[in-house]
Amino acid sequence: MMLLKNGNLHIGDGRILPACDILIAEGKIQAIAPGLTAESAEVIDASGHEVFPGFIDPAAAIGASGLPTTQQDNDEHSDPVTPQMNIRYAVDPDELDAQAYYKSGITTVGLAPTHNNVFGGQIAVCKTAPGRLRERIVKEHAGLKCSVTAHVKKTYGGDHPRLRTKMGIFALWAETLRAARATAPAERSASQQALCAAFDELQMPVFAAAGSQNEVDGLLHIMRDERATLYLVDGYCFASALPQMIQQHVGLVLGNVNDYSQVTKHDIDLTKLVDLAAQGNLIAFTTSNGGLPSGRETLLWNAIEAYRAGVAAEDVVTMLTLNPARMLGVERRLGSLEVGKDADISVYTGHPVTSYAARVAHSIIDGKVVF
Repeated sequence: MMLLKNGNLHIGDGRILPACDILIAEGKIQAIAPGLTAESAEVIDASGHEVFPGFIDPAAAIGASGLPTTQQDNDEHSDPVTPQMNIRYAVDPDELDAQAYYKSGITTVGLAPTHNNVFGGQIAVCKTAPGRLRERIVKEHAGLKCSVTAHVKKTYGGDHPRLRTKMGIFALWAETLRAARATAPAERSASQQALCAAFDELQMPVFAAAGSQNEVDGLLHIMRDERATLYLVDGYCFASALPQMIQQHVGLVLGNVNDYSQVTKHDIDLTKLVDLAAQGNLIAFTTSNGGLPSGRETLLWNAIEAYRAGVAAEDVVTMLTLNPARMLGVERRLGSLEVGKDADISVYTGHPVTSYAARVAHSIIDGKVVF
């Protein structure tokens, strides 16, 4: 049992509870109120500290990228259409542990395939605390990772002449879906079953990578009549397609805007995040860029850039916590400080969105202090 005392609680949904306590037992939040007491509980004094739900990266590339070797287990090159692939079987717990995401307040990641396949495989949600993998997996089949980026051309252009152009990528997308739908359910391949599960049966959302303006526009066009929930990954040119994203209720997982100066490269207008959020479109951040990892610190760097662009601090907190939990379908367990949810909590010395000086004082996952 643990008792977190006198912290300023940032719930994750925009609310702040000053000088409040959290009682934790059996890995869950048992009570939230001022002046809580509990016999024999481990007490952590959070006076003067800011307390947040654990941050979540919904489209992380780490954990299966084969570091420090060049072999990437989340990077299938056999076929540009592999939606049946489950990244759960590629996760290397030692690699995930070595990155120590929890030291930056990140307690959960949605582990995803790279950007190299048009339909690349399924996302798995995993806690970042060290431990046995089966005990850390929160959810499998949390999303279908897709891509219409130049990475597809680079990977397959030599052996698949059609994929040397963006026209070929989008043609393959449409033809693959059409073929899956035309096949009787009992006769569908594993690949076709996975596609129909996402696009027709709505069993998991679609996380599709697109960075440049023509990639974003093309993706929104080909998805305009689809019922599937779409989250744009990287999405550096989202502002140029803002009306379409709002109309189609498309969410955004913003890639690392500082890596290779993406803001300058794509002339990104981050002030439009305010408009997108105001319409209810879900926004989150990822540590990745181009489907490759770029360090745990980049999640907060993205969040700070959003704040500097005019997004309210507590709205940014929601983008770090509750929004990615909703995207991955794990909001009943994660994403906010609420009774009954997993005790994944990040205690900071200040507000990390508004101050570079803020540091992690305690990182708690499943009710245990891991840092």
